[in-house]
Amino acid sequence: MNPVLIIIFMIIIGALIGGVTNSLAIKMLFRPYKARYIGKYKIPFTPGLIPKRQQELAKQLGRMVVDHLLTAEGLRRKLEHPEFQTNITEWAQEEVKRLLEHPAAVQELLTKADIDLSSEKMEKEISHWVAERYDAVMENYREKSPREVLSDEWMRKAEKGTGQLADYIQFKVKEYLNSYEGKQKVSELINNYLENQGFFGSMISSFMGSESLTERMYPAIIRYISAQETNDWLRSMLQDELHELASQPISQFEAKIGKSAVGRALGQAVAKSLPIEEWMSRSVAEWSKPVRSRILNDLVPYVVKQLSAAISDRIEGLMKSMHLSEIVQEEVESFQVDRLEEMVLGISRREFKMITYLGALLGGIIGLLQGFIVLFLG
Repeated sequence: MNPVLIIIFMIIIGALIGGVTNSLAIKMLFRPYKARYIGKYKIPFTPGLIPKRQQELAKQLGRMVVDHLLTAEGLRRKLEHPEFQTNITEWAQEEVKRLLEHPAAVQELLTKADIDLSSEKMEKEISHWVAERYDAVMENYREKSPREVLSDEWMRKAEKGTGQLADYIQFKVKEYLNSYEGKQKVSELINNYLENQGFFGSMISSFMGSESLTERMYPAIIRYISAQETNDWLRSMLQDELHELASQPISQFEAKIGKSAVGRALGQAVAKSLPIEEWMSRSVAEWSKPVRSRILNDLVPYVVKQLSAAISDRIEGLMKSMHLSEIVQEEVESFQVDRLEEMVLGISRREFKMITYLGALLGGIIGLLQGFIVLFLG
């Protein structure tokens, strides 16, 4: 046989063997996906390497990700990097700004979120809250007297107020008595008094006449009401009453009205005084306008910085609680082998072809050497 043909034939055979062997080895990384059987006997090398070792691969990938790729130190450096801080702050400011400039009313947003918070319900809740807070606060003050609770300044103001109250009472009584109605009332009182005195009262009435007696007594009453002595008496009486009341425990005042009645009345008064319906009809943009710039420029950067620091300090614990290695392992275990094969081949198809070609080249070289050996020995 022609030596050249022998060498060419050996090169072709060697190249085919090398190329096919490498191609088959690459295919056996993934194929077959499941074990094959002949009767009860499993065919060797089935399933492929990756399907057979998928669980081990998943476990090793999980450890590799946590130990070498997604490490606590790497995440901490990323969180503390100035560029990342700037980016996350800008993103947070944009999101918060969009929220603060929302044109919808508060009630509308609550309705969309299926939150039942009408004006009536808010009034009821505020009233209930105020009543509860009143009861909680009063637990510390019921056995104390107003003098113990109020400061010395307030007590001085109260005492000063008694003098003003005495002046006011004296003025109003004098004003009433100087009126026609007051004069008629004085006359009626004198007549009733004389009528109740029997014969003696009738004798005085017939002797002086009720109108004459009223005319004589009326100026004296006005003078007595207008006298400084009367004002001093009123002041003294009111101050004595104030000191007596200021020495009594607050629970006595509360008991006269009723504890629940006071809390309920106070809560209703506070709830009714608040413009809740107007507040609920305002838009988010209206509510946030006075403080929008401070929130965006001061609060958001501060919150981002504090959150980043808190996450950075607790990154190890967070990673452990998240069980990242187990997550990666579960994901890889549940991954379809055909999809994994498609991904790997999509990335490394050219390299695998080069491996096949390299096998053919090596096989051809080996065939060439074998040809020379055969010719030399033959």
